[in-house]
Amino acid sequence: MADNQNTSEQLPANAKLFSILSYVGLLWLLGLLITPEKNSPYVRHHVNNGIIVCIMDCIPVVCIFAWVCMIMGIIAAAKNQYFTLPIIGDKIKIVK
Repeated sequence: MADNQNTSEQLPANAKLFSILSYVGLLWLLGLLITPEKNSPYVRHHVNNGIIVCIMDCIPVVCIFAWVCMIMGIIAAAKNQYFTLPIIGDKIKIVK
């Protein structure tokens, strides 16, 4: 479920772009590796979600759920909002 709060932090120039791309396959690597975006908590939050969605997409039983999460994450990132994955929530942190 999307958190309806916009980020109030100062975002790097391409933070929105890298947050959106983090939900598309392995493009989460860009947000994890490119400076200064890789140091932004906002981008890192979406990269973490992108990694989890990428892993879920490889499991046939939850593939459709992964696609729904991907679309919801892209919409939230485009609106400069944080997004919490449904069911999983903030329980899994791969990128801190």
